[in-house]
Amino acid sequence: MAELATEVVTVPPPPRTQRPRPWTVFSSGPFRKLWAATMLSLFGDFFSYVAMAWLVLQLTGSSLALGTVLVVQALPRAILMVVGGAVSDRLSARLTMVGSMVLRAIFVAPLAVLVLTGRVQMWEVYTIAAVFGIVDAFFYPARSSILPRVVKDSELEPGNAVLNVTSQATVILGPVIGGVIVATLGIGWAFAGDAACFALGVLFVLWMPTASSAAREPAQGGGGLAGQIVAGLRYAWSDIGIRITLIVVAVIDFGANGAIGVGLPTLVHGRWHGGAAGFGLLLGAWGVGATLGALGAGVIPPPKRFGLLIIALCLWFGSTVLVVGLLPSILLAAIVMAVSGVGTGVINTYGISWLQRRTDPGMQGRVMSLVMLASMGLTPIAYAVSGAIAEVNPTLLFLIAGGMTLLFGVVATTSRSIRSLT
Repeated sequence: MAELATEVVTVPPPPRTQRPRPWTVFSSGPFRKLWAATMLSLFGDFFSYVAMAWLVLQLTGSSLALGTVLVVQALPRAILMVVGGAVSDRLSARLTMVGSMVLRAIFVAPLAVLVLTGRVQMWEVYTIAAVFGIVDAFFYPARSSILPRVVKDSELEPGNAVLNVTSQATVILGPVIGGVIVATLGIGWAFAGDAACFALGVLFVLWMPTASSAAREPAQGGGGLAGQIVAGLRYAWSDIGIRITLIVVAVIDFGANGAIGVGLPTLVHGRWHGGAAGFGLLLGAWGVGATLGALGAGVIPPPKRFGLLIIALCLWFGSTVLVVGLLPSILLAAIVMAVSGVGTGVINTYGISWLQRRTDPGMQGRVMSLVMLASMGLTPIAYAVSGAIAEVNPTLLFLIAGGMTLLFGVVATTSRSIRSLT
């Protein structure tokens, strides 16, 4: 009687999917083109930022005039941000980026010529500043919403990490290079550099492949552009996660923008006697921390409960802002600013990726425009209020700004909806 032989077959385990590292996204041609266009636009922004400040002071010698120019640029950007998001959803993020970058180059190039020929007048500066604000309102939402159409879902965190690190690098290098151009070649050549950066950036965006038909989602909402804006507002507010994120961004940035933009230079000048170099040290420390935070978030998988991350970061930011206002030494303040910057890099990577993944593709531009509006829309008010408080007591400004964020974090811990947010 023959024996039945049994053969044991070993089934190999399924291959483990390795989480992409930040640098692996550079293997994607479309991402490389997006990264190049983003880097060029950031450098162009800083070239114009430095050149505009020096030009206004050279023409008028007035800080008030410079502040007015910045307001003229900020107001249309804040007012039209949601319009820019709706247009990005309606046309496509890629086309909106191209159009806004072309307009930026077209308008800044004549300004460069006027400055180089010595014929520029203040009314032209105000006009260009307003154009910058209008163009930014369309460009920023498009740039923030295009990444999910360029990389795979699993590469959102690494992709955002690379873009955030690039942004931090340009914060350090952009003003330095812009200042060198102004000092050695002149203000007009800095504006010319801005125009060249955006013109070259347009080529990289055009070089990117168009989204596939499956990735192109129709803009949601009826009644034309106004109806789509309203639909975007309703969509964002009806989703508890997006609604909470908008509130958190508004609370943190309202306090932090005022404390850092007004309170920090006040402390450097009055308490720590560090001068401009000391102020640069603090901003540089914050930038280093933000870079490390973005790199870490690009490597470490995001937490499963996004709500707990929101709570932790509110407590993180609130504590660091509050502590900076109490410190007696600028070196200690630099350390705390670096710690605070780590949280900024983390949330800018995890948070943006979470929003991009959560948001319906047809709503990406509008949701990102609302996030930017929450971040930047209240900045003029924050500066005004912070200036009044810092005039009385700069320490009080940090206590209020940090305490406000801490209080929000503590209250958030009592909300089951926030804690369970995934």
